[in-house]
Amino acid sequence: MKIKLNSLLMIFLLLGISACGESEDIENEENSGEETVDYDQFMQELVDIENKINANVANPDKELLKEAITKYQDLAGFFPEDPKAPEYLFKASDLALSTGQPEKSVKILTRIMDEYPEYEKMEDVMFNKASHLDFELRDTTAAKELYADFIEKYPESELVDDAESRIENISLSLDELVEKFMANIEETPEVP
Repeated sequence: MKIKLNSLLMIFLLLGISACGESEDIENEENSGEETVDYDQFMQELVDIENKINANVANPDKELLKEAITKYQDLAGFFPEDPKAPEYLFKASDLALSTGQPEKSVKILTRIMDEYPEYEKMEDVMFNKASHLDFELRDTTAAKELYADFIEKYPESELVDDAESRIENISLSLDELVEKFMANIEETPEVP
């Protein structure tokens, strides 16, 4: 009887260990892959958020705008190869700036520059980053460097004059800039 009891205990013990191992395998299978997100459902959620924002453009809901920023970044995170990813990151950057988050805006622009160097609007991305560093964050050293890089990379850009002007005048306060601008207007001869 003693042998049978020990044998039964051993069988139950083995069955218990085996069952635990199976549940761990199932759990590991569930957690081993990256999070899968349904693209169509994700895009529908994104469109829904955009429609809500567009329905109340005059008085946008700040929390909804922040949700859109996150969703736009998630698109690039879940679907980095999607051709729309850099465009949505660019939108996220604009929304971050409009919701008083210039640091976040600059980080998103940096992400575009790092992850999507062939993005068709890279000229705007680079200039916006320099501008945000300059005006919102007052990191004039970094802004100056980025303006100079911008001029080198896009010498034919319509924004080159603005970048050159900012490099020249970056140390001036707003009042000093207005004063300088007014002096230039007074010095410019009138065209008959």
